[in-house]
Amino acid sequence: MVQTRVMFDAVIFDFDGLILDTETPLYVAWQKTYDHFGAVPIPLTEWSASIGLHDDDPAMIDPLQRLIDLTGTSADRIQAVRRRFRNDLLDHRPVEAGVTALLNEAAALDIPVAIASSSPEDWIVRHLKPRGLLDQFPVLSCAGNGVPGKPDPAVYQAACHQLGVDPTTALALEDSANGAQAAKAAGLTCVVVPNDVTRSLDLSHADLVVNSLTDIGIASWPNRPA
Repeated sequence: MVQTRVMFDAVIFDFDGLILDTETPLYVAWQKTYDHFGAVPIPLTEWSASIGLHDDDPAMIDPLQRLIDLTGTSADRIQAVRRRFRNDLLDHRPVEAGVTALLNEAAALDIPVAIASSSPEDWIVRHLKPRGLLDQFPVLSCAGNGVPGKPDPAVYQAACHQLGVDPTTALALEDSANGAQAAKAAGLTCVVVPNDVTRSLDLSHADLVVNSLTDIGIASWPNRPA
């Protein structure tokens, strides 16, 4: 039996690549850094496979160590160059289209929101606070301190627990294959909004793939089983 227009009890956002497209600037910054030191950049296909993973995941690419091995350049020198490129690309980047509208809709519907991310909390706070979004997310569920990153479902399970909702009644918004896999493993409905770095990935775990967050609404979501 299907009940019409059943709203979700919570909306849980990924951060990197969804609220703020950090994925593209981070990849471009590393490309520029490799070029700067005369090394061949990491191919996008290889880089994309690790999107959404925590830094400690064995499948995660280590671009710093790779560049050290290729060039013999010190880590400090590489990081100084890389951070300069990254900050130039990222610090004034606006939030993605549709984020503010969805947060406003959730607030109007009295639906709680959270962030579930493989990134550390300080990274997320650093970017949310100057954009005036930090206070809109009462829960930041992040990997680290024994909590595994995506595709493990732990960050989604923790976010739902902190919000006091059943995962099967929550909506996850993601940009990557690893994120979608984590959300579905936790039991959430998942929408993926790919970016330039994640668009070529296998996003078949998602319930829906859209071009932009502006393409969806919480109250107008297609019917789901009651």
